[in-house]
Amino acid sequence: MEFKDLSEKEQNLVIASKYNLLRDNAIFLKNKGIEACRDDDRFDLKGMKITDDAIELIESGIKQLIDYRGLSFDRSFEDLTVGGFYYFMYMFRFERRRQLATDFKTYTMDSMLMKNSVTGDEMWLANKVAKISDEEIEKFKKKE
Repeated sequence: MEFKDLSEKEQNLVIASKYNLLRDNAIFLKNKGIEACRDDDRFDLKGMKITDDAIELIESGIKQLIDYRGLSFDRSFEDLTVGGFYYFMYMFRFERRRQLATDFKTYTMDSMLMKNSVTGDEMWLANKVAKISDEEIEKFKKKE
């Protein structure tokens, strides 16, 4: 997916949120590999344990970032899980500032305001996940 293929609304979201800075880092990480980026200040990988499951998650997340996923409910991230999403975004030095979950019949749309801990830039991102139980929501509320 190229920028020019996005709707005007989505292009405006990319520009306003500086999404391309995050996307460029995803492309860099994809091209160089995780181990080559461990000491790169664009990422927070130094103490991170990278399992085979984590590699699958990272590869999926990178592909979705490059395809401009996460911009809205219509272009949300998918199949990252709530915890997987935070793990993935932490690598790019993003932390959660605010979270809103919207339940639908078969899934939950998790919307998060994420803040880059280095630049201070903030952006809303959407992550479509399997329906989240009330118990799971309470668990994440306690982490705040």
